Amino acid sequence: MARGFLYANLGLVDTSAVLELRREHSRYHAEANRLFAESRSLTWCVLNATCHETFTRQRYDVGLEAGLKAFRFLRNGRFRQLEFICEDELHAVELLEKFSDQELSFHDALCAAVMLCHGIYKIFTFDSDFWCFGFEVLPGMTE
Repeated sequence: MARGFLYANLGLVDTSAVLELRREHSRYHAEANRLFAESRSLTWCVLNATCHETFTRQRYDVGLEAGLKAFRFLRNGRFRQLEFICEDELHAVELLEKFSDQELSFHDALCAAVMLCHGIYKIFTFDSDFWCFGFEVLPGMTE
């Protein structure tokens, strides 16, 4: 995929969305599954760092097997894989400085940097941090 072009049919998947998909008793599990099932017109992308963060969150919260299942879910071919490069990390730092009034994680800033570089403006998340970047947040329910 060429960097720097607008891809209207692409959306990035955030860790919070994967956790809602994987955890049956989570608050937004049904909403996450509905959106994921009904969004066949979108090609979902996942950042390599999100695969790692999701594994770690599941590993610490639920256990090793859950972490591995979540990692494999993201790497199973359903998602287009994106890898960040050094320039994306530098852009993430710039975004953290620009939005210093927000408590953003480095991962969220890195996702935003990659999205901006690739022209991806839709994100599947339950994390309100992505509103400040001006992205279309799907399904729109965030904390």
